[in-house]
Parts: sequence; structure tokens; C-alpha cells
Amino acid sequence: MAGRAGARLGTQKKSVHATERDSERVVALRQAFLESLAAQDVTRFIFVDETSTNLTYCRRYGRAPDGQRVHQAVPLHKGPNITLIAALRPDGFGSLLSVNGAVSGDVLATYLGQVLGPSLQPGDVVVCDNLAAHKVAGLADILAAYGARFRYLPPYSPDSNPLELAFSKLKTWLRTAQAHPRDLLEEAISTAAEWITKSDTQNWFDHCGYHVGLTIVVIMYTEVETALITHKKHET
Repeated sequence: MAGRAGARLGTQKKSVHATERDSERVVALRQAFLESLAAQDVTRFIFVDETSTNLTYCRRYGRAPDGQRVHQAVPLHKGPNITLIAALRPDGFGSLLSVNGAVSGDVLATYLGQVLGPSLQPGDVVVCDNLAAHKVAGLADILAAYGARFRYLPPYSPDSNPLELAFSKLKTWLRTAQAHPRDLLEEAISTAAEWITKSDTQNWFDHCGYHVGLTIVVIMYTEVETALITHKKHET
């Protein structure tokens, strides 16, 4: 009812943000981060983050005729939390690892070194938020071994992380799949990752300020321009 009333009034449901984001320090850090993107090849950005799931993910509401109940039972007890660690590139979603409980610095180190690391290329930039587990010693060295750099988002900036949008779509799939045994949940997570398209990820990057399409065009133009200059030098 509230949603329908809001639609009639021309309003939409929106998320609020942390008041800490409005502090002078955080505003300055966020602005500096955005300005730094102009000198970055954002097509090399890989966002890494985690989200919690459990074995009772399902739709909590259904539709039924007026005066009738929805005749569908769902699990009540959530059981242990399962944390999914994932990476989001401009061309897709992948490098998945699910673990029981919360993510520690050691777990993240294992993920970066053994799951994500082998897929990295020299020049890649792995971006994480400021969670304590993301700031343990040694993580930058793990990435450096693959020729990649580590970079942090400014504090209180989930709006700068396209993985937040990817996780939202992934959880929509999981609620629909209602995969309750652990093995079915793992299968549903893999299927959900495939459901996320390159168009999705590029739109999410763009929404968060990483204009991937524009960067690709600039890179291509620069390469063509360099080739023409080289060709002219050879002619002379």
C-alpha cells in the first residue's frame, strides 16, 4: 500500500546514508578519490567484497486472492551464515569463494592469493572498502606478486562500490531459487553469477562513477593516434 501511495505521489523508496559521510574529512576524501579517477584506467579496476547469505534465502511474501492466505511454507531458522567473497570486473562477475561465518584477514589473503590471484594481469587494480579485515598486513604484497595494485575506497562510500549493486541482483536470484541445502546454494550462487551480464556490470561501474565505456573509447583513440604518429615518422 505504501509503495502504491508513493507511486501516486511521484515518490520512490530511497536508501539513506551514514551521517559520517557528511563530515568535512570524509567529504574531502571522497572528492579526492573521484578526482583521481581521471588519471586511472578504470577498465583495470577489480572490486572485491563479501556479502552474507544463508540456507533460508527465499521470498518472504507472495500473492493471493483477497481474504486468502499464501499457502507456501518457508524455513524459519536461518542456520549459520555463509559469506560469499566475489570480484567484479567491467566485463563480469567471478572469482567466487563461499566460507562459513565472517571473513577474516587470513581468509581474504587466501582468496586473493589462490582464487583471484591467478586471474590477475599486471596493471590490474584491486579495490576494497575500509573493512578491518581488508586492511591486514601482507595483502598488497600478495597482489604485487601478480603485478597488481591494492587500492581502498574512501570511508562510508558503498555508493562507489559496484559490487553492492551486483550483490543485490545476486540475492534476488537466490531468493527465487530457494536453494536450502548447502550444495544447492553453491550451485545457485554460480548460476546467479552467470545471470549477471557484461551490460549489467558496465552499467553498475558507470553508475558508481567509473565510466568504463568512455575509458575504452579514449584508450582506443590514443592507440590509433599513436599508430598514426609512428607511421608518419616511418614515412619521413
